[in-house]
Amino acid sequence: MTQENLGEQLNLYEAMSERTPRDGLVSVGKTYLYILSDRPQDALKSALEASLSVSSKSLRVQLAIALGYYLRNKPSEALIESRYALNIDPASPLCHLVHASILLALQRTDEARLAFLKCLSLSSDNTFLTDLRLRNRRAICAAQLQNPLLAAYSNLRLRVPDVTETDVQQLVEQNPTDPVLKALFASLQRRSGKIREALVLLETSLASYEAFPERLYLLWKTYDDHLGNHQKGEFFVRRLLEVDPLNDRATGLGYSNLDEETLRHINFIKSLEDLPDSIFARVLPVRELENLIGTTEADALDITALTPREEREAASLEKTFTLPSIPQQPQVPEPEAPPQVSPAVASLTSEEPAGPSQPVMAHMASMLEQAQLIARDLRPTPAPAPLSRAPKESSPVSSVPEPIPTTNREPVSVAESVAELTSSERPSQPAEPTHITMRYANSLLEDSRFEEALQAFLELSHKS
Repeated sequence: MTQENLGEQLNLYEAMSERTPRDGLVSVGKTYLYILSDRPQDALKSALEASLSVSSKSLRVQLAIALGYYLRNKPSEALIESRYALNIDPASPLCHLVHASILLALQRTDEARLAFLKCLSLSSDNTFLTDLRLRNRRAICAAQLQNPLLAAYSNLRLRVPDVTETDVQQLVEQNPTDPVLKALFASLQRRSGKIREALVLLETSLASYEAFPERLYLLWKTYDDHLGNHQKGEFFVRRLLEVDPLNDRATGLGYSNLDEETLRHINFIKSLEDLPDSIFARVLPVRELENLIGTTEADALDITALTPREEREAASLEKTFTLPSIPQQPQVPEPEAPPQVSPAVASLTSEEPAGPSQPVMAHMASMLEQAQLIARDLRPTPAPAPLSRAPKESSPVSSVPEPIPTTNREPVSVAESVAELTSSERPSQPAEPTHITMRYANSLLEDSRFEEALQAFLELSHKS
């Protein structure tokens, strides 16, 4: 904004302030323009006049008063006013930023560091604050890993929170006076359908924070969406707009209750706060606060650091996807030499089934390996009747000696029964048989269709 435009806007808002002295938005706009014009005394006077004329609590008016005292080099008075602003909205990142700047001026560095980290942890649609969070991303990640309270703060306005009710409840028990944690807990309860518990928390535990915009928003959504009490929901919407019409939660349906002139003031004030050269970036020691939390210029340029939530999401995406029907380990080895008949048949008839503690995929691979061994041993013998079409595989069978030892009578009888069954059912073409045959099962095995081959072998063994 040029000096000429700044002067024109200041004259316009001074005229509007004289016409409507009780309009808090006009007073805030005029105060901001005084600050940008380097007139801190007039800015403080304008903010104090606005606090006396506004009928109800107004967050932006209170924030303007704290800024006025800070710019007048009165940090003690500014600290009192910033605490009052935080009492109105303890989840406002701008309030925490002003509060951290005042604490830094008072050389209370530890408190200033925590206040600045809270500012960075709380989300907002403000462009200036978003850029500030990106610049200090690495410091935020380190702080949230050490302090779970800051990690909880970052979940307040997420559509899909990264914390559970149990985690937040423990934090509330450890920090019973923290209104942000209570609002987050009520939000999680409302999402899970615990409407009564959420209302008790919002209307009783947070009663001292009557103007807390997040509380008003949750009450609005609870009564309007879950209980169907639209009249009471509208009451909380109007109360939210009175407290801070520039709040992120006031957008959408809330703005439908405002007139065009009010919306024009909102957009103008947002433009002063939202631009990269925001009024807060001009008057607050942002670089000193960044040094306080350990952000270097190299860290500010590196935006590749991941928050704890994003690290967990990235780790889940790195897990390899495994098809449940194809075992990956162990791989089924191809036998080097055809095994003897009797051990394979004996393993089929005498082997105990795998215990329930064996992994499913390993058990499946073991069964498939046994089926491979059986497939090589139980070659079907040619049927005696149909001599016109002799099978091509008759030569290996002829090598088997016809006299059968009496010691191997029981295993060989099983093999002969399986061979007779398969040879009688063996079709002339192996493709798409009406009944499962040994040839078809072997073709599945050669095509690496292991699961179908295993099913075919098992079906053959059941038939035998």
